[in-house]
Amino acid sequence: MNQHLKPPEDCQDMNDIRQAIDSLDQEVIDLWAQRFEYVKAAAKFKINQTSVRAPERFAAMLTQRREWAQEKGLNPDIVEGLYRTLVTHFIDEEMKHWQQRST
Repeated sequence: MNQHLKPPEDCQDMNDIRQAIDSLDQEVIDLWAQRFEYVKAAAKFKINQTSVRAPERFAAMLTQRREWAQEKGLNPDIVEGLYRTLVTHFIDEEMKHWQQRST
């Protein structure tokens, strides 16, 4: 957790809450951008379209994210949906990078 954020119980008003949420959302987006850089880098290790799509890895990843969500008291269906959308997009982008490397 961001060391500069007030804990939720210490927030004095909605402004404190909104600032904290905005800060956390920026961190999440920064982390997704960093994750995307790894996805693009992975393309150089893939040998074919099936290895890019990696359906078994995709399914296992979603299962793990569901478990992590449940452990944190979040709705696993929502978290799975977020990751399914995000990672599907990233896989499509990785495929573009892989195809560029393969040509």
